[in-house]
Amino acid sequence: MKRILVMGHGGYAEGIRKNIEMIAGKSEHMYYMDLTKEDDLATFERKVNCLLEDFPGDEILFACDLLGASPFRVAAMLCADHPDKYYAVTGLNTMAFLELSMNMDNNLSIAQLANRSIDTAKAALARFPE
Repeated sequence: MKRILVMGHGGYAEGIRKNIEMIAGKSEHMYYMDLTKEDDLATFERKVNCLLEDFPGDEILFACDLLGASPFRVAAMLCADHPDKYYAVTGLNTMAFLELSMNMDNNLSIAQLANRSIDTAKAALARFPE
């Protein structure tokens, strides 16, 4: 099974959850975890690992708020340990999260979902007027 774990600072993940659920409803394959002011890196890493214990063998796409920041570093370490089934992306927008939430039941691999989310985020960028 494929799962998406949205991770970020403060209320980022919770905000993404509310945003996606308002537009598309609840996704059974998406999970949300915020790094709080009270968390140090080790605490956050333990929280992530605790959640992942519920999904042994599943493919995981980590969607993080900032490249190189603590949630991304935790995801990157996990991806390095599981290169065949864990991927991380960063900097996604609402269109990319909607694309992910609506494509979890298709036959795309977790790597293809990661690529699609990045392509969708790029395609959603626009300026008005041009």
